[in-house]
Amino acid sequence: MATIDGFSSAYLDNIKMQQELQRSQTSSAKTKGALEGLSNQPTEKELTDAVKSFESYFVEQMLKEMKKSVDAINGDKDKDPFVSSTVDYFMDSTIQTLAAQMVEDYGSSFTDTMVEQLKRNYNIPDKEE
Repeated sequence: MATIDGFSSAYLDNIKMQQELQRSQTSSAKTKGALEGLSNQPTEKELTDAVKSFESYFVEQMLKEMKKSVDAINGDKDKDPFVSSTVDYFMDSTIQTLAAQMVEDYGSSFTDTMVEQLKRNYNIPDKEE
């Protein structure tokens, strides 16, 4: 029975890693798409949207690492692997939403600084015409 449990646990860990990788790639692709979607002379709004997307991804990764630290301290030896996988899936979705909302509500200083730097580097006018 232990062999089956070990196989089951390894299988679930593999599925969990694949799901996490897929969600991370989706977030990364969204951010990359926002940056690639900029025109040759992007407007300030396009820059702001792209920077917010990047900042949201950055905050999301930070929150995920914080969650891993808490999980390591608390330990999860008694968790049912099936329930754990489902909870992790919804937790990752919640973290993405939370990160985007945090950037929207509190991220203006980083966003503003990055937008101003990009405008200077790429000679983008201050006002949309």
